[in-house]
Amino acid sequence: MKTRIKKYIENNIWGSLKKPLPIRKQLSRMITLCCVIVVCIQAVVMIAMAMNQYVTREREDTLYILESDNTRIDNIFQYIGEIALSIQHSMALRNFFNNGAYDEEVMIQELKSVSNLFSERNLLDAFEPVVEKIYLYNEADKAICNLYYPVTISERKQSQEKIDELYRLYKKSKQEFYFQVEEKCLNFCMNLYDSEMKKLGTCIFVINKFGIEDNYSNLKKMKKPYWIIEQNEQLILGEESSSQYEYNKVLEHKMSTAFGLILKAGVSKSNIYKSLVVTIFSILLISCILMVLLSLMGKIVAINYVRPLETIAEKMKLVGKGNFDAKLGKYKVEELQNISNTFNEMTDHITYLVEEVYETQLIAQQLQIQYLQAQMNPHFMFNVLTMIEMKAAMNKDKEVQEMLYKLAGIYQGKIFRKDEHFIYLNEEMEIVDFYLSLQNSRFGDKITYSIEYSGGKDAYENLKVPRLSIEPIVENAVCHGLEPKEEKGHIWIKISKTDTTLNVCIEDNGVGFESEQIVEKKEDKNHTHVGLWNTNKMIHNLCGQEYGLDITSKIGKGTKVCIFLPVRNGE
Repeated sequence: MKTRIKKYIENNIWGSLKKPLPIRKQLSRMITLCCVIVVCIQAVVMIAMAMNQYVTREREDTLYILESDNTRIDNIFQYIGEIALSIQHSMALRNFFNNGAYDEEVMIQELKSVSNLFSERNLLDAFEPVVEKIYLYNEADKAICNLYYPVTISERKQSQEKIDELYRLYKKSKQEFYFQVEEKCLNFCMNLYDSEMKKLGTCIFVINKFGIEDNYSNLKKMKKPYWIIEQNEQLILGEESSSQYEYNKVLEHKMSTAFGLILKAGVSKSNIYKSLVVTIFSILLISCILMVLLSLMGKIVAINYVRPLETIAEKMKLVGKGNFDAKLGKYKVEELQNISNTFNEMTDHITYLVEEVYETQLIAQQLQIQYLQAQMNPHFMFNVLTMIEMKAAMNKDKEVQEMLYKLAGIYQGKIFRKDEHFIYLNEEMEIVDFYLSLQNSRFGDKITYSIEYSGGKDAYENLKVPRLSIEPIVENAVCHGLEPKEEKGHIWIKISKTDTTLNVCIEDNGVGFESEQIVEKKEDKNHTHVGLWNTNKMIHNLCGQEYGLDITSKIGKGTKVCIFLPVRNGE
């Protein structure tokens, strides 16, 4: 049994491992492994950098939040201190504090003036104040008050009785500052003095407890938060947490404020790492996605580089089966391109050797084909026209003879000289004259023409122009300009030149067209002005982009086409 298992492992498992892998798999595995290593190193570096930067930043941000919350509470008590200072320095309230003759309503208005509860500093939001009520007591225990919210007489009486009780407790305590916490408010009692430190009376502030608690609402979103307002290590207001006793595990901000109060706010240090965990998870997730994407890209790259080798192998198989037409394409890789060139040369050479065996039989077939093609040779057609012309001369039909002569001349000019790109200007104009003569014979006086040479015809004797660059324009003027016209028409051909440019203008008084109708698309075979486009394209190719056609046309007025060609001597 053990022997069988051993043989199975050797033949199947170890055999498959030792078996050569295709180059595509090897290349794909190598690229994937490199990508995984690079991404892992990048992830480790990013996590280390994130731990360093995020811990520092989160610590600073958390301390900033704690400091901001304490600063807002400090501003509240600073504001209360400023109100108390304004009351102490108010001369209008001295009659009240001295227990002299005073008008209570006047004193209340003065108190409202020096302690404006509707100022922006006293508002937590648009409708909720920090200090809701202010009570003043003089040494005769008489009181006046300033209230933020309007109340009924009965409510005011109940509130006054409650504050009176607090006033008596404060006098018994003989403390400079006295705090009393209730369900909805924090009562703060303090003595007032004049500039000579003589006691004037007592001031009691009713502070919005919920407003102070809402100030620390941001801490509730964090882990193990706490905030404390204390005086002489005695808790006045706050939310305690056991984490405050684990000093090395918390971040705390401490601040001293007015009236001997100490403000403390803190959270657990685990808040710093909370966002870091999310960041590390994001980095790992992105790294995994990158590894998958890079692995896929590695497979794609492997396929793209291996595919040419597979193509080469397939083409070799086709050659082995006798298909010598198999060819390899072009490759961007130099080595593959060398293989492609060598392979194609080899198949061409094999094809040549195979075709050489049948060359004798093929020559006979080719001779037969050439003989059939020769029957349609343009020379044969020209000879036929000449024979018909001679026959017309024998029958003394001069009109038919002349038309056949001119037709043969046009046919010879267009086809016999198909390998010649430039001809003399006078030869081109002979073709034009042949064509116009035929049209004049066909239409009679309906179509007339004139040809003018600026400076005389002899000045243009040695000039050469692209073959059939003028005749198609004249033909276009006759077919599309004058033939559709009901009245008589005329064509003016004017030839002039400068030192460098030959100008041939063909103008007619035919039906005309809009110049915008000419489209520069050779494929548009149905368009009536394709001949103009082809001629312009030919001149560009033979002479350059600075030469070509200038077309001016208007419906009902006619068309003018100016051909600009280089001055080219034929010597």
